[in-house]
Amino acid sequence: MAWIMLASLAAAQAPASPNTSVYTDLDIRRCREIEHIAEGSSTRWRCPGHAGIPLFISSGDDRYDLDAGIDNGEWNSLSNFNIVAPRVEWRLRRGRPLAIIYRFLVSASESTSAYSRLAVATIGRRGRPGCVIAWIDGGRPTANADARAAADRRAERFRCGVDRAEGEPD
Repeated sequence: MAWIMLASLAAAQAPASPNTSVYTDLDIRRCREIEHIAEGSSTRWRCPGHAGIPLFISSGDDRYDLDAGIDNGEWNSLSNFNIVAPRVEWRLRRGRPLAIIYRFLVSASESTSAYSRLAVATIGRRGRPGCVIAWIDGGRPTANADARAAADRRAERFRCGVDRAEGEPD
């Protein structure tokens, strides 16, 4: 009987399993075009994601937006011309996707040099779209670790439309 109590105590003191990541490629050639508006020069695609969760990418005026699970219909991009890098990181808790991390590659302009910015976004589920919960300066040496920490800390409790994203870009 004592060994059962010791085993229970050891299990209670064991740290929770850490979140993990898997990566998927984002290749527009593998996506299905779902809308094209010639006059506005904008296009939306549905792309393969992870664990049956699709990615939705939208482009317009040489800028991009990415959503997971449900296309939220909102434009979350940056003011300078940009593209989304061809790899998406999925943060998993006990094997269940809870957020995506993706990188914007931003073109130089008259006032700025080229740079990158990471976006951390929740995954849309059960009729509720996800949203960006954090923006991370992609040039920082700790950018990837910072993005994972933001996903792990905020994704499950973040309320889209109520809570404010960390590090909002200008």
